Amino acid sequence: MQLLAGQIAIPRTRTREEQLGHLRRVAERLRRACARNTPDLVVLPELAAQEYGDDAFACLEVLDDDLAGPVVTTFSDLARELGTTIAFGMARRADGRRHISQVLVGPDGRLAGVYDKLHCAQFGASGEAAHFSPGERLLVTEVAGWRVGVVICYDLRFPELARRLADAGAELVLHPVAFTRDFSFASWHAFVTTRAMENQLYWLSLNRAGHDWGQSLFCPPLVDDDHPPLAFGSDEQWHRLTLEKQAIAAARARLPLSRDRRDDLDVLPLWRPD
Repeated sequence: MQLLAGQIAIPRTRTREEQLGHLRRVAERLRRACARNTPDLVVLPELAAQEYGDDAFACLEVLDDDLAGPVVTTFSDLARELGTTIAFGMARRADGRRHISQVLVGPDGRLAGVYDKLHCAQFGASGEAAHFSPGERLLVTEVAGWRVGVVICYDLRFPELARRLADAGAELVLHPVAFTRDFSFASWHAFVTTRAMENQLYWLSLNRAGHDWGQSLFCPPLVDDDHPPLAFGSDEQWHRLTLEKQAIAAARARLPLSRDRRDDLDVLPLWRPD
């Protein structure tokens, strides 16, 4: 698989006009990035369609979208134009609630998957739970012959979620994030490397650009001296990544976790003194 990861800069968006101007600029940058050849999958960060933070969250009445609105239409048209799948983050309105969602649209412009963030953060610099509702479904979908799972930002810190996606056959996990430099930033990369290695799959943890953001991380299924993670800087960057299924098979053969994993941990007794 050929993947294009966009660690994009996201400006102030407090009105629909500001938001759509931002999306037009992203589309133009994406056209330039795909000018020579088109990847199988383009990935953008969490809430890529808008500014992140309380000031923008106070404007969700004019920034959110359903699956037929201007944000989704913009990316659907672009995916069809470029002939690729695009995964992007947005504030999604559904059934009287709002979700932090990652939406995938295929090269035919049709919906290819929707994931609503399961764990809304309410700590540090994150005030999501006051504005968004948690999702109720998991997502593993097919992209260019690959099984692709999705989690969003804070979801990373719950290992049972990544395990479910791996058990459902995920070979790549997309992890769009909005990590700013609060206390949780220091441990983010350690969790990414752990999730990739314990589940033996590719993991793309993709942040927005900026001095207080950035530092996205792409991990192979086995991290060693010959296969280090790829760390982005803080500025806007577009990285072309090549994923190979053989790398997954080789990682699982070299480190046989599936063979050695115990399935009886829930029923093993705790030691107690006699």
